Amino acid sequence: MKLTAKMQGVIHRLRTASRKEEQEHTRWQRWKKYWREEWTRVSHPRLYIASAVSAAVLFGISYAAINQIQHTSEWKQVYTDGTYVGMVPNDPKVQESMQQIALGYHVDLRFHNVHTDVPGDYDWQAVASLPTQAVAITSNGSPIVYTEDTLSATKVLAMVRQALAPKGVADLSQVQFVGNVAYHPVVVSASQVMSPDAAVRYILHPAHQPLAGRGTSLAVIAGVKDPVSTSKHQNQPLLQVSAEQTVSKEVTIPYETHYVKDNHLGVGKVSVVTPGKPGKAVEKIHLKYLNGLLVAQSVVQKEVVQEPVAEVVKKGTNAGVADGNWQWPSPYHDITSGFGWRSLGGGEMHPGVDIGCPVGTPIYASNNGVVEDAGWNSGGYGNWVKINNGNGIETVYGHMSRPVVHAGQTVAKGQLIGYSGATGHVTGPHLHYEVRIHGKPVPPTPYM
Repeated sequence: MKLTAKMQGVIHRLRTASRKEEQEHTRWQRWKKYWREEWTRVSHPRLYIASAVSAAVLFGISYAAINQIQHTSEWKQVYTDGTYVGMVPNDPKVQESMQQIALGYHVDLRFHNVHTDVPGDYDWQAVASLPTQAVAITSNGSPIVYTEDTLSATKVLAMVRQALAPKGVADLSQVQFVGNVAYHPVVVSASQVMSPDAAVRYILHPAHQPLAGRGTSLAVIAGVKDPVSTSKHQNQPLLQVSAEQTVSKEVTIPYETHYVKDNHLGVGKVSVVTPGKPGKAVEKIHLKYLNGLLVAQSVVQKEVVQEPVAEVVKKGTNAGVADGNWQWPSPYHDITSGFGWRSLGGGEMHPGVDIGCPVGTPIYASNNGVVEDAGWNSGGYGNWVKINNGNGIETVYGHMSRPVVHAGQTVAKGQLIGYSGATGHVTGPHLHYEVRIHGKPVPPTPYM
């Protein structure tokens, strides 16, 4: 039977493997024989020396280990959430305090015993505070509060900005923090990390919301300083929010009052000639707020939609005292009877002058004064007007058809006081004009 090439190759490889196995077995037998002969040649003294040296070395190592244990102390390796953070002394009080913090802030805390030599300046208190990853909200580089993560920090800033924004500002894009307000990743004590609501309350009311753990020494590994402890004694928010707004407002334009001097009115008397009317305008006002309070405003544009109407008022200047030149009391100047004794009719005294004028002729005050009496006089004057012109001077207007002034009224020079007539003891229509000084009639010509 003739073998194929493939079968010949398999047979060749089996023969080669068998020869190698025989060679390896022969080599191992030779090594065993060599070491057996060498061992029999070793003397007993040399074996004792080797054993003694080995025992000495073992004793030295044991002594060094015991000495090392005596000069070191027991510590606890600390693991938070499976991550090694450092060591603390094997003190039950320290461990209990750490466990309380871990429980309150939901931290998985584990301890592992270790015996080691720790340098004296090792800051185990930082480890005891359970350092954890957090996010610090800062103002101009100084930390204000610590939050759990970036999302919490963003939420806190949004809530603070909304709380300090002025009411009625719809566009919050105009509401900004004052200064450089930012947030950065840090490592701080777990007791310093606050919930978003607690962080907002602390920022808005620091005097009433003290931070937990502020009294302990805490490490901030990432290079951001601990918040200033005195800030919690302030009564103002720790952050400031500014806002700007432009509003339109309708305003009233006040009218002016123009005074016109009037001698027909007594001093202190006024009379409105033309009533005033306020105008209207629309103003655009730029408002500035700080923490919701208005701190400044300015008018940036003003449009008048209705002009104001000025008020015109007469202001009395008549003090009720004669001044300057006197004037005729009637438009007529014909004196029909003069001052003095009359030769006819029994020679009676005529205390004034008679001015001839028809009934109904206007009669005017010859100077400033105050009306003492106006109406019927039973002493023969008929309807009369008696005026006190000050400085002891009085003027009398008699036989009038009717007066148009009243007692107590202040009159001005040239003011209408009544109309002529023929009342009283008369023989015809005329005006009786009389001047008295301290009650005694005097020639009236100088007072006309």
